Amino acid sequence: MMRVESQQLGALEIPDDATIRFAQGILGFPKDRTFCLLEVKPGSRFQLLQCIGEPDLAFVVMDPLGVDAAYPLDAVRALAVQAGLEDEKIGIAAIVTVAPPPARLTVNLMAPLAMGHGTRRGVQVVLHTSHYQVRHVL
Repeated sequence: MMRVESQQLGALEIPDDATIRFAQGILGFPKDRTFCLLEVKPGSRFQLLQCIGEPDLAFVVMDPLGVDAAYPLDAVRALAVQAGLEDEKIGIAAIVTVAPPPARLTVNLMAPLAMGHGTRRGVQVVLHTSHYQVRHVL
């Protein structure tokens, strides 16, 4: 069990088996590699990807299908497997940018996160040949 002081959620007890390790880090944050996925509030479409080693670092994430029902999950999973993520069940999340009002929320559909449920490993992939944007307006 690890204790993390999340800026957004306060003191948290994180079970060791709840962490997700991104071997290559996340774009822009290559040194921060161990995270956990937390529920912000019951029923919310958003979750928090909290960094374990840097409590002030957390990403709001969401299921990309909540933005685009035709989002290419199979392509993301295939890229994740090519990047070395071997797992039978791979979850996909997109990072949300929360800007101060009056700016709109945006979501990065071009570079989603793929996370293996069994291996507790993750990788960020880039859909280079897609029409998706880094800042898709929600």
